[in-house]
Amino acid sequence: FPSHDRLIRREREVHTETKQSTDIYASFTEPEYKLYNDLILPGLHTAFTKFKSTYKFLEYTFPWELSADYNIQHYKDQEGFFIPHSEHSPYHPYRMIAWMIYLNNSECGTEFPYQQVTLKAVQGNIAIWPAFWTHPHKGVTPNIGDKYIATGWCEYKHD
Repeated sequence: FPSHDRLIRREREVHTETKQSTDIYASFTEPEYKLYNDLILPGLHTAFTKFKSTYKFLEYTFPWELSADYNIQHYKDQEGFFIPHSEHSPYHPYRMIAWMIYLNNSECGTEFPYQQVTLKAVQGNIAIWPAFWTHPHKGVTPNIGDKYIATGWCEYKHD
């Protein structure tokens, strides 16, 4: 499978043959995104508290934290992320965990082919998974109707 960053370049140029969506590149540290942050952060805090209690090893690994950057994505009818990809790459070597929140109910969810799992797009559901090549994923495509998600990462702390 091609890497995510070869498909979507660092300059955020989108290759429409692999991904079609409208994206907002947001940050938990920027005041202009306060409205989104206030909606997203409480759910993430709850989900990561549960995640860490399930995977206690994460308490003893190298220090990591929620990345400040995240995306809000709108997939219109017939759009989507059409091919499997992972979140870890040479451009993002510190990513260790990916997360996604479904912001509305939608016909089409997210496929994880190697895990043989397809997540349903149910408003408020949060998914958390390893960012590595072991967990490639893609949208169920073509998308039917509108799908809105917020998605981001946790990273190992680094200089």
